Amino acid sequence: MGNSKKFKRKKIWTGNDYALRQTYLQRPPSEQTIKHLTKQRQEASHKPSFVKIAEEDEITEDPEIDESSCKLESIKENHDDLDGREEEKTKPVACIECVKPVRVFKGEEINRGDHIKFHGRIYDHHAIVVNVTISEEKDHKVVVELVNASNTTAGAVYACMRPFASKAKLLSETKKLNLKKIKVMVYKYSDTIKHSLPEEIIKRAVTAKSNPDFHYNLFSNNCEHFTTWCVTGERLSLQIRKIRMIVQLFANRGFQGIGDEALRNTIECEKGMLCKPCFERNRKLLSVAKQPIKSKLDVKIGDIITYKHYRCWHSAVILEIESHERSLECKIAHYAFRGFHRDRKIREETFRIPFDGSVKVTDFSNTDYTVYDPEEVVERARSKLGEKRYDHFSNDSSHFSRWCKLKLYRNRNSLQ
Repeated sequence: MGNSKKFKRKKIWTGNDYALRQTYLQRPPSEQTIKHLTKQRQEASHKPSFVKIAEEDEITEDPEIDESSCKLESIKENHDDLDGREEEKTKPVACIECVKPVRVFKGEEINRGDHIKFHGRIYDHHAIVVNVTISEEKDHKVVVELVNASNTTAGAVYACMRPFASKAKLLSETKKLNLKKIKVMVYKYSDTIKHSLPEEIIKRAVTAKSNPDFHYNLFSNNCEHFTTWCVTGERLSLQIRKIRMIVQLFANRGFQGIGDEALRNTIECEKGMLCKPCFERNRKLLSVAKQPIKSKLDVKIGDIITYKHYRCWHSAVILEIESHERSLECKIAHYAFRGFHRDRKIREETFRIPFDGSVKVTDFSNTDYTVYDPEEVVERARSKLGEKRYDHFSNDSSHFSRWCKLKLYRNRNSLQ
């Protein structure tokens, strides 16, 4: 008999957007993986509670969640205290790795009950999607009905200066969107975050809209606080927490502190921005040795290099190498900076590596990480050229480079 796929039935709870096998996860999932898992879960929600899943498929397999370590943790912190009280409260972790903003380009990628974000030059705006109408002629044009805490930049500043004279209100709005011209993100919640079903989210948003006691505050009750409350029941703002963290990093170590991923990982955990599984996974990944490049033998195609760029550490993938006496001339792929008000784009550029040790290569040779072959790393990197999905701390050059190099899941044999 020929080899046939073995299936087993696993129960899927469809309250969350996606789920992953935390035990073998090597790196944060890419936007494409999250989209795939979200679509799979949405399709499963229209089927019986038990569905057939191919065991050997790393994408479609229901994740192996360690119930003892992957549940929401509680920590002591006093962020986002809406009542203005200074005493410490126990709140669940709002993990920036478990809540992923995913950029959308088609109307079909936006659904009722979604937590949606509009990119802004000064700050981003968040809302709950109540209804969606996709253009019959062009799939990138869509009309969305939203419930949100509406405010202007001037109104937000005014509300902070005079908290009891807030100008913002909870409103229903209808917007026409061209997803090719406007940067719109939809937040995806993993199964490590408590997450209500779409109809419950909409009901909570619509009901809250009639509340006359809503008082806007940029730091403790802004549009993101309202939106996350609709989704999770907790008023949280990762945007505000990121700003606080950046200020702390810059105050302590300047631009170098902002670019230090290991330090950032530690502070994110201390501030309740990372759950324990994500912190430990990042800590292990960021502890992989980075060796200084001092000869042409120290680096090859498919390697991840790290170097200083505008005083911050920056990562890239080596695509081609041309040797010279005192340096290497390489083709690299990375998220290129194009100006403060322009989207960063993955580009292929020429980069010179001097043999002075200033450029480092990440050495996975003596680790248990499962990596792609060098040629496949290059192929994966080039497949992303032109992409504009950059997001600070969740999809930057280091995330892109590790996506090219590392498989999503570790080979189970390497753990034996």
